[in-house]
Amino acid sequence: MIPTHLVAYLTGVFPLSAEMQCFWMAVQGSMTVRNGPNRDGRMDWFHAFALSTVTAYAGASFTMLWMGRPTSMLSNDLNVAFCIIAFVLTNYTPFDVGYKILSTLPMVLVTTGFAQLFRGMGVIKFSDLAQEAFEDNPSPYYPTPIFGPILLPCLLGNMGGLFL
Repeated sequence: MIPTHLVAYLTGVFPLSAEMQCFWMAVQGSMTVRNGPNRDGRMDWFHAFALSTVTAYAGASFTMLWMGRPTSMLSNDLNVAFCIIAFVLTNYTPFDVGYKILSTLPMVLVTTGFAQLFRGMGVIKFSDLAQEAFEDNPSPYYPTPIFGPILLPCLLGNMGGLFL
């Protein structure tokens, strides 16, 4: 039998689920930039912050714009706030303590777990949105749109890496 807490985690149905996913996704974006292009800390702070934000939320930002809907980066205050907090933790804490703690294996596991949950829930959400958007214009070859509801969420989950 699968424990209830595991089911709640895998389905994203637990208290503060959206907030946890958004925060750890922002942390993963900041850590990716800090471990990669900004490894030596020479990047201008705004460039590093913008790259961290785009790395974390590129798919969630651009996919909605492509569908003609407002992006959550503009309508949700938590995303930007979490990007700022994660950026400060990874780049500007005294003695680099935030970066050192977030680089430990337990924190990497937590970050990866919640960031992947964010991506998984996003793929489900955008697959449903794409199905709704494309169901009125099916292909002449088959009655249900196939490629749009599959390709659009795949772009969502993998777009952040395109900007690095």
